[in-house]
Amino acid sequence: MSENAIPSFACKPGCHDCCGIVPFSDSEMAAAQKIRPLEQWEPFQKGSRVPRAALEGFRCPFVSGGGCAIYEVRPMVCRLFGAVDDEFLTCPYGCAPAKKLTAAQGRALV
Repeated sequence: MSENAIPSFACKPGCHDCCGIVPFSDSEMAAAQKIRPLEQWEPFQKGSRVPRAALEGFRCPFVSGGGCAIYEVRPMVCRLFGAVDDEFLTCPYGCAPAKKLTAAQGRALV
């Protein structure tokens, strides 16, 4: 399964509530760093890293009033949020595609 299989859907306009402490793999971090370099990253779960600023403010530092500054290279967990039938990836406002991926399909993409 490829990331092209992730179903698309519309979010609540202007909402960035899901943009909190987001884990990045090494390759995702490298891609984000090319667009908007951050100096401080901290180890996180299963070998991932998170921007220190996210840990301090509980908000992804790549989010601004205009949205995600690294949208084209955003981490897989961001791509999956709202599109997977998993309690941790469910939009609190009910935004979702007509048919979500199963939790197993989501894990396969990560």
